[in-house]
Amino acid sequence: MNVAGVIISTGPESRISQVGRPSRLRSDSLARAALDASLAEVVVVVADHGRAEQLPEGVTVLLDEGGSQASALRCAIDWCMREGHEAIVCTTIDRPPPGLDVALAPGTWRALASSTLGPLVVATKSGRHSGIFRVDADIWPMLPLDGAVARALDAKIELLRELEIVDLSGEPDPAEAPIPPGSFVDDEVSAPDAQRVAELLGREPTGAFTVVVRDRAGDPVVIQNAPFLFDGTPMPTRYWLVGGREQEAVGRLESSGAVRLLESRFDPAVIEATHARYASERDALIDPGHSGPRPTGGVGGTRRGLKCLHAHLAWYLAGGGDPVGRHVAHLLSGEIEGPVAAIDCGTNSTRLLVLDRDGSVLEREMTITRMGQGVDNTGVLAEAAIERTLEVLSRYREILDRHGVVRLRATTTSAARDATNRERLFEPAKAVLGVDLELLAGEEEGRLSYLGATAGIPGADGPSLVVDVGGGSTEFVASPGDPERSDNDVASLNIGCVRVTERFLHDDPPTPSQLETARSSIKDNIADLRAEIPALYVPRRCIGVAGTVATLATRSQGLLTYDGAKTHGTSISREFVDAELATLARTSLAERRQLPGIDPDRADVIVGGVLVVQQVLECFGFNEMVYSETDILDGVAMSLLRG
Repeated sequence: MNVAGVIISTGPESRISQVGRPSRLRSDSLARAALDASLAEVVVVVADHGRAEQLPEGVTVLLDEGGSQASALRCAIDWCMREGHEAIVCTTIDRPPPGLDVALAPGTWRALASSTLGPLVVATKSGRHSGIFRVDADIWPMLPLDGAVARALDAKIELLRELEIVDLSGEPDPAEAPIPPGSFVDDEVSAPDAQRVAELLGREPTGAFTVVVRDRAGDPVVIQNAPFLFDGTPMPTRYWLVGGREQEAVGRLESSGAVRLLESRFDPAVIEATHARYASERDALIDPGHSGPRPTGGVGGTRRGLKCLHAHLAWYLAGGGDPVGRHVAHLLSGEIEGPVAAIDCGTNSTRLLVLDRDGSVLEREMTITRMGQGVDNTGVLAEAAIERTLEVLSRYREILDRHGVVRLRATTTSAARDATNRERLFEPAKAVLGVDLELLAGEEEGRLSYLGATAGIPGADGPSLVVDVGGGSTEFVASPGDPERSDNDVASLNIGCVRVTERFLHDDPPTPSQLETARSSIKDNIADLRAEIPALYVPRRCIGVAGTVATLATRSQGLLTYDGAKTHGTSISREFVDAELATLARTSLAERRQLPGIDPDRADVIVGGVLVVQQVLECFGFNEMVYSETDILDGVAMSLLRG
């Protein structure tokens, strides 16, 4: 079969740091592995010409300035369709969790290229999904290219098959190739890093290491050690906490009796499995033929139970997913810095945002979960909706662990607020995430919504009305017209794309009378705000957020798929909204799912959402709405960075 390799190289570049060897850019290492697999073609999509110059000969380089993985994957698929390829094996330059970097082995590319398991196959290692997968041409048009490339695996979950990578035909994985003990040359560490680590340790390092986690100022926080010291002595602790602030914080925690407390909270089997995984990943760096002393024990050299919380936290911060380290990070969330994250369990979708220490976006995910399906009629969350949401939260938990997130807030709004059985979701969600799902109070919700929605919108520092069109409700937040005030005026109405659809739009397509009844109800709800909160009518600038407005912005720009970089700040005219509503309302659901710019999972509720937007513009007298890609999710994450 004619199979192409595809590497999405549009995000932040990193290097493959192999102790004792010159480092390589990750995109270069992946491209060489794909070339060595002898595929029909190797395609690398880059965001700038500079990166193309650093790639090996023999690859096809495509330039995509969209800046998102979604745009880059669409660019690659369009090329592969023209070249007649029948499937692609795809990965990104994102750093995978420790021990899952199978994309660096040519054998993985060959195994996926020759797989006959099905049209959508992901490579796994020890039962965990890696970042490389195969997609046959038959389902390319079905991929929801509106988020990270990993969302392609969720597009057709019923077709997804797993290929366990165990035997790579004797080929050493470049990331785990055996290195003889005593032969390390510390060529991965700059002179300033070597000097700073020596200062933090209070002595010269006695073994090779690389810096794998830094603080906001670039100071080393976690180093990764070689499995042997320079003199050949086994080194059991693979990840070492060297950051001064972090060492002091963990020291205070241990002196308060936290080791014994945490040991009592964790199932011994969980701790044992954690030690075993740590040891396995460390020992993979050792030559199988080595006959001398070897490192022993698990995290921090411990055979069983807990001993060194410093080592557990170090592994977690480095992306190891250590459950004990995660709990330590949670206990110290106000004392240490690191990536932060926000999760929003909405009526229609569940979303995740991970920000780095400097505020840059590490991950942004959105999955349609329909948590509020039927709540308006039954007053309870459906079991299927709860299961869908928890499944997504479990996947998000893996992403949080991969980035070593130290602070997390998870919020939920309309559907959960209205459900009498919300604890059926709240309790297992806390078990998965480690934090409570928060039902935000109106004032807090308004403050965070306004903070997030106005980020990066030119001129948004003046009085503006932020409108968040959700699935079960629509929130209105106005900045104060009076400079003496620092609060916001906030209102929430139980009208949203899902709720309007379930209440009024029963036919496919909806009848004119159903549309008129829905329009009249929305108008009456909004009209009540003038008497209750007249300050909402003061701003003469309207900023819209969430999926319905994102779809309108995408359609107004003539884009085939959503691209936040291109739609953020887009002005959507009242005339366009009127015309779009007329178009969508006369098409069937099957037809709407095929329209460019509309997520197939949103097609059944988009008419109800556009009706809400139309009436907001009409009732408030706005001629246009400006779309903001950032919203309350960004506001929550930004509040965590600010402390």
